[in-house]
Amino acid sequence: MSRGTLLLALAALGAPACIAPSVVQSSGRAVALDSAPLEWRPATPDDVAGLFESASIEGEAAAALWRVWYAFAADGTYSGAALVLGETHPVFQTLSGSWTLSDGQLDLGDGQTAPVAAAEDHLRLEGDGGVVILRRCRVQ
Repeated sequence: MSRGTLLLALAALGAPACIAPSVVQSSGRAVALDSAPLEWRPATPDDVAGLFESASIEGEAAAALWRVWYAFAADGTYSGAALVLGETHPVFQTLSGSWTLSDGQLDLGDGQTAPVAAAEDHLRLEGDGGVVILRRCRVQ
């Protein structure tokens, strides 16, 4: 069942995978995080604002969700893209809208919320189907 327009990543986390997880191993696609362990805390709006890319996708979502990018603006708007496994090849899915953060819950305008935590230059989004860790990107 889709989690609506909350996040492309969270939609995949909350929905059953199209392919059995044993077919596409997430360990082969996961980007290694920095060697120092991340110290997670509740996210603030300042943590969320910025450009992020997926660093790790774990759980059932990893079978179909390959990469995720989000641009969260300080004015409360966002745009996102996900590279997902289509029927025959990877395809991009996009969405945009407005975001709010309250009590560690991220809402992307549809009233459904998801827990979000922050660590140095990282966000962790959780759903029923897994966890997506996003890493802040530097625009050069």
